[in-house]
Amino acid sequence: MDIIQDSELTQSATRLPEPEQTHTAMNLLLLGAGSGVLLHWLVWSRIGGGLGMLMWTVLSCAAVLWLNRHQSVSWRRELLCWTIVMCSAATLAVLRDALAVLAFMYLVMVFCLGVVFYRARGHSLGEATIPSVVLTALRLPARILLSLFPALDTVIRSRWQGGGQLGGVFRGLLLATPLLFVFVLLFASADAVFSRQLDRIGQFMGEMTPSTPLITLLMIVVATGLLSCSLLQKPDGDSGRSANQRTSLWPGLSLTLGRTETAIVMGSLTLLFLTFVLLQASYLFGGRELIETRSGLTLADYARRGFFELLTVAGLTLGVLMAIASTQCHQPLFRRSGAVMIACVMVMLLSALTRLNLYIEQFGLTLARLMALALMAWLAGGLLWFAATVLRGSARGFLAGLVISGMACGLILAAINPLARVAEVNVSHAQTSGTPLDIEYLARLGADAVPVIVPTLSCARALFYFGRWADLQGGDRRLPVPSAKIDWRDWNASRMAAHQAVINKLESCGPAADL
Repeated sequence: MDIIQDSELTQSATRLPEPEQTHTAMNLLLLGAGSGVLLHWLVWSRIGGGLGMLMWTVLSCAAVLWLNRHQSVSWRRELLCWTIVMCSAATLAVLRDALAVLAFMYLVMVFCLGVVFYRARGHSLGEATIPSVVLTALRLPARILLSLFPALDTVIRSRWQGGGQLGGVFRGLLLATPLLFVFVLLFASADAVFSRQLDRIGQFMGEMTPSTPLITLLMIVVATGLLSCSLLQKPDGDSGRSANQRTSLWPGLSLTLGRTETAIVMGSLTLLFLTFVLLQASYLFGGRELIETRSGLTLADYARRGFFELLTVAGLTLGVLMAIASTQCHQPLFRRSGAVMIACVMVMLLSALTRLNLYIEQFGLTLARLMALALMAWLAGGLLWFAATVLRGSARGFLAGLVISGMACGLILAAINPLARVAEVNVSHAQTSGTPLDIEYLARLGADAVPVIVPTLSCARALFYFGRWADLQGGDRRLPVPSAKIDWRDWNASRMAAHQAVINKLESCGPAADL
């Protein structure tokens, strides 16, 4: 019996893959190799937020769609939607120069990849649970780094044995390469025009060919893994969960909170939240005079101490509610108390928005506060979505909605050009209030803010603070008309707009700009 079993295992291990599987693996390897070389050439060691990243993203998304061209219509449509989101994020990264915005856009792209990988494993976004999401997040890096090897194994076992097509290709290349080399040398020696064309081709190939083959190999491995994340796989076998498990964010969790424990935990939190809101209701929205007389704080201290603390409370509240919802708790008590807590947090967030508005009226706007405002909007939406799903007895769609709304907030934030908005608010505040403009801070914001600030400055101050944008190549910033010729892979809309704004300012100033 053991011999028979070993024989069957051996036959199963040496059985050639199916033609369709082999064809997919071959396409994955070819596209992965091309995508990896382009990743090295267009993205590696380039400036962040350049045109090269957008081009590579678009080409990789096209490769993903082509790899899945034989899949079901529904899967292709879903892939198309997520690739559009990824390309939109890459486009916004080219249009903006803010480091925080670029980080958000790359995070959106990573989330899109994670969602595609999650769906390719057979999971439903509407029924996403914390264990399945965490497990998928842990599997994603391994999938990216190791997908090249199963594809190679599939192709080799199907093509190499018996002198298949792959072996013929290799033998043909081995025979043709030395012959081609000899004839090219002869033709180059015989004809000057051919030699010049060959030199041009050599220069072009020299620019395209990476000088670090190990990095190129790593890029090919990564690119192949990224493309493989879109290929459909067998589900993990969790589709048979019971109906009561589908209502939990963490089905199967053994931690249980009885009626007493739930009442103590949720009751104490609810009482604390209600006490805070009621005690401060008189001056949460009372305006500047009431704040200074009752709180004993200046407006600046009140805004600084209040806004970020209330924002932290909102984030912790969402985390605590998600953690308790993942246990087997007393549902009626949890839902009623959770609804009260969320209502209190909504009041606190309105108070935080009021504090931020008071601070902007007094001192202007910063990028950190604008980013915090976007985070506050996402937290508010997440809490309301929690109330509409989990507190109503069904966790279906909660995690998916939370992730998708986060990506939407990031895309909207990038679309409104936050650094330009910060500069506009501060310039307007300085003009209306008569307070001096903090150019030191605005000069650190980057290219997005330059077209807004430069026209409002004198020639000398514009040249002192923003002259570096006159020559994107890093040359003499005092040249009358500096050059903006840069590598097209590093092209960025905001950096070019900043360059043009400074050039226009210098040209309008005349020769005095060279002082």
